[in-house]
Amino acid sequence: MKRKVLIFTILLLIGGVLFCTMYSFPKAIDTSYPAVEFRTGDASSAQRTTIHIKGSLHRALFRNQVFHGDITVEKYDYSKYEMSDIVFYPDIRDGWGNITYYDWKPSGFAFGSIWKKGSFDSVKILLYEPIGPETGGGMSKNLQIIAPAEDYESAAELSAKVYSTNQ
Repeated sequence: MKRKVLIFTILLLIGGVLFCTMYSFPKAIDTSYPAVEFRTGDASSAQRTTIHIKGSLHRALFRNQVFHGDITVEKYDYSKYEMSDIVFYPDIRDGWGNITYYDWKPSGFAFGSIWKKGSFDSVKILLYEPIGPETGGGMSKNLQIIAPAEDYESAAELSAKVYSTNQ
């Protein structure tokens, strides 16, 4: 009898460990934030926009977080493209991910680098310029979108406080 209990306990423990390592603990995300697009140090470059985030954030215990869904910026219309899943790498620039859009042709483009805090409690997107599918993606030239923010001052403050290691 003790042997059966021991075997059952070991199997239950192995099953629990496998569950925790394989399950991704998805969290549904459906939010919109006021945002500001700007260049650091240039208040005249600030433009208000809105970021919409809808999808699921998979938060596996021993793997990188992955977002599956759509992140759209009101200023840019890429509705005919699909966004590939974003993998957030905690060891690369403090949680970096890459926003890439594609269509079903052999083409696509990188929109920018992305960082988030928590479950998208705040977001920073460092855009690749020139922007758009016709460019194929470019280089980062310090054009960024910060959310939530209402104006240049709040965006610059959030960028400096929360995302200062991502510059």
